[in-house]
Amino acid sequence: MYIIKNAFKSITRSKTRNVLIGIIITVIAITCCIALSIKNSANEVEKSYLDSYKVTAQLSLDRGALRNDAKGGSTEKPADFDPKAFMSNVQNITPEDVMKYGVSDYVSSYLLSIQTNMDSTDLTKVTDTVATTDNKQIPGRVTSIMEGSSGDFRIIGYNSLDAMTQFISSTYKITDGEIFDIDSSNSCVISIELAEENSLKVGSTFKLNNPNNEAESYTFTVTGIYEDTSESGEFSMFSNSANQILTTYNTLNNIVTKSNEVEDSKLNIQTNATFNLVSADVVDAFTSELKVKGLSDYYTVSTNLESFNQSIAPLKNLSSFATTFLIIVLLIGGSILVILNMLNIRERKYEIGVLRAIGMKKRMVLSQFVIELLMVTSISIILGSTIGSVASVPVANYMLQSEISSQESAQTQVNENFGKGPGTNGGNQVRNNMMSIFGNNSNVDYIDKINAVVDIKIILELAGIGIILTIISSSISMIFISRYTPLKILSNRA
Repeated sequence: MYIIKNAFKSITRSKTRNVLIGIIITVIAITCCIALSIKNSANEVEKSYLDSYKVTAQLSLDRGALRNDAKGGSTEKPADFDPKAFMSNVQNITPEDVMKYGVSDYVSSYLLSIQTNMDSTDLTKVTDTVATTDNKQIPGRVTSIMEGSSGDFRIIGYNSLDAMTQFISSTYKITDGEIFDIDSSNSCVISIELAEENSLKVGSTFKLNNPNNEAESYTFTVTGIYEDTSESGEFSMFSNSANQILTTYNTLNNIVTKSNEVEDSKLNIQTNATFNLVSADVVDAFTSELKVKGLSDYYTVSTNLESFNQSIAPLKNLSSFATTFLIIVLLIGGSILVILNMLNIRERKYEIGVLRAIGMKKRMVLSQFVIELLMVTSISIILGSTIGSVASVPVANYMLQSEISSQESAQTQVNENFGKGPGTNGGNQVRNNMMSIFGNNSNVDYIDKINAVVDIKIILELAGIGIILTIISSSISMIFISRYTPLKILSNRA
C-alpha cells in the first residue's frame, strides 16, 4: 500500500514529465486503436464477404495443351497434321458428365444449359443469320464445342432459373407474361422481335423441327416474351437474341435424346455448366476429383475468385497498411518511452539511493516505478481508446476510399494506355470491350465501407499493448536499480 501511495505522490510531484509521457502514450493508444479497429474490421468484412460469396467453377478448353499435343511436342506441326481428325478425338463434355461432376461434396449445386439449332415451319426468322448466343466462348464458360447446324433458331434449355444469368443481370427482361416453370414441358419464352415478326403472344403455340429430319417436330407454348437490352456488337436494328428461344433443360434434352436414335438426324449440342462450390478452399480438391472422374487433360478448371480478389483488393491493402502502421508506431513509441524512462531514472537516482538506504528491497523500488508508469499508461489508454473509437470509422472509410480511388486510377491509366480514355471517341463502349477481351473488369464491385468499431477485443489488445510498453520501459529501471548500490548513489550525490 505504501508503494502505491508513494507512486501516486511521485506522479503528482513530477507533473510535467508524466504529462509528457501521458501525451505520448495517448497518441500511441489513439493510433493503435484506429489501426487495430481497421485491421480487425477489414479481416471480419473479408471473411464475411468470402463466406457469403458464391464461388463458382467452370470448365474450359486448355488450348495450350491442345496446340502442344497437335505439334507432338515439337515447334512445328507435322506435315500430315489433320485438325479435324485431331479435334474429333478431344473429349466433348456432355450433360451426363456435368451431372457426374456435380455429385460431389465440394459442390453445393450446379447450373446446366444445353444449346442446339432447330428449324420451324410455323415461324419466320427475324434476321438472315442464325441466332447468336449470349454464352460466348469466353474462358471458363464453354465446356464443349458445337459444330455448325443448319437450323434457323437457337434453342437453349436450362436446368434452373439461376442458370439464366441474363435475367439475373437484367440483360434480359420479361415484358409480357412470365418465365416458364422449370419442371414444365415444351414451354418457352421468346424474344420480342420474334414475337412481333410472327404475331405471337403469351399462350401462342408453334412447332420446331429437327433440321436433319423435318418429320421430327415438337410443339411449344409461349409463356413469356422477353427483351434483350445488350449491345448487338454491330450496326443492326435487332438484338443478338432475336432468333433465340429459351426453354427448360428437360424439354430440350428429350428432343436431343430423340434425335440421337438415328445417326443422320443427330442434333449437335453445346453444353455449358457452372458449379457452385461450398467454399473457396475446395477448388484444388474439386479439380483433383474431376481428374479422377475422367476429365480430360485438355480441360482446365477456372473460378470467379479473381473477381472476388479484385473486389477486396482495397480492403486487403488497407489491412496491410494498418498492420505496418501499427508496428511502426509501437517501435517508435516504445523507443521514445524507453528513452524518457532512462532520463527519469537518472534524474531520480538519489531518490532510489535513499529508498535503498532505508532498507527497501530492489524489487520494491522497481515495483514503485512500474506502478507509476502503469497508472499513467492506464489513464492514457482510456483517453486514447475513447478518442480512437470516435475517429476510427471516418478514418477507416476515408482510407478505404483512397485505396479504391488508387485502384480505379490504375485501371483508368490502363485504359488510357490503349488510347481509350474518357475523352476519346467511342471511349466507353470500346473501352469496355477492350477490358472484356483482356480479362479486366472496369466496373469492379468494390467493398467501399467498413464499420471499424472499437469492441472489447480491441480494448483488451490495447490493454495488452500498454502492459507490454510498461514492461519494456520498466526493464530499463530494473537495469539501473540493479547496477547501483545505495552507498555509491549517495556518494555520487555528495
